[in-house]
Amino acid sequence: MDLYISAAEYDYHTLLKVAEMAGLAGVISFHEAGDGYLVTFPQGETVQALIDDYKGRLCNLEENIRMH
Repeated sequence: MDLYISAAEYDYHTLLKVAEMAGLAGVISFHEAGDGYLVTFPQGETVQALIDDYKGRLCNLEENIRMH
């Protein structure tokens, strides 16, 4: 399953860092897609939970940056 993320919201290095923090480095892949990125998650029963966790970690990182 793919998740589209706009490059205007997050840069590539942030996406990679969040993948590492979530324990998904090497599990998910990133592909340039126009003005953003497709983040590809492995198929399976837990794919939606992985996507939700990843998106939540992106939001948490953004909130932490804003607070400091």
